[in-house]
Amino acid sequence: MFNFLPTSFVVLILLVALFLASVGLVNLWVKHRTWNDDQYVVHQIYTRRRLLWLYAKCWVVLVAGITLLTAVSAEPLMLVLVILLVGLALVGIVYGESLAEIRLLQSQSENMMLRSQLNPHFLYNTLNNIDALIWLDQEKASAAMNSLSQLMRYFTYSARQESVLLDEEVSHLAQLVELQRLRMPVAESLTFVTRIEQPKAEIAPLLLLPLIENCFKHCGNLNEKGAIRLQIHVADGWLDYRSDNNVKADADVPLADATNTATAQRHGLGMKVLRQRLALLYGDDYLLETERIDGRYLTHLRVKLD
Repeated sequence: MFNFLPTSFVVLILLVALFLASVGLVNLWVKHRTWNDDQYVVHQIYTRRRLLWLYAKCWVVLVAGITLLTAVSAEPLMLVLVILLVGLALVGIVYGESLAEIRLLQSQSENMMLRSQLNPHFLYNTLNNIDALIWLDQEKASAAMNSLSQLMRYFTYSARQESVLLDEEVSHLAQLVELQRLRMPVAESLTFVTRIEQPKAEIAPLLLLPLIENCFKHCGNLNEKGAIRLQIHVADGWLDYRSDNNVKADADVPLADATNTATAQRHGLGMKVLRQRLALLYGDDYLLETERIDGRYLTHLRVKLD
């Protein structure tokens, strides 16, 4: 059938066909594999991107090698280049499809972040606390209302930005913590320690919010000394967040590696959106761990900053 073509050219066509087939098969396998969680859907897309990027590099090497081969032989150079460039274009199309999927997933994540950026119970509790405080200390109540107003304004506008200054983010988180402190009668029941060596570094907005909210949401006894402990440390291009709080013996707390859909729904959007955003924004440059030890719920998040 191909007797009119040089043997080396037939081999070339077969190699090109095999290469394109492998690209398509690997892409289909990764795309249609069963994934249990949104976090792994994100990793699926990134896996496809890495594979396609590797294929593109291999393709460039293949083009260069075959071009060199045809330059010193009698093979039809233009036909070879057309075949190779068409194949490279196909790889680019599939790569572009992956980028479109990532943009769509980012948009969905941002929408969910807007829906879950602040627990409504926090507003109810804070307003009730301020209402009670008006009768005891009007100046303190006014300051609390002002903090709440600033916090709501920041949450509304920062959610539209890709990144915010770290010191600004931590400052507003401190306001949130102080408002939560209004409903904790024992001063020693809540500690919040920060050590920021790179205040002008940037971070995705509201990234730590669901973790801090979880501490208050799942705290078993707010009156206990050391009930909630929060700390944020930033140095050497890394953010290190740690928190722990007491929990009831029968409490159902969210774990970072939970893949059960029912469990994720039961814990709301917060942790789900956080895991999705971390995977989208930081790829492999983060670590999120949660565990339950001796009646306490521990959280550790480590993120590489830009």
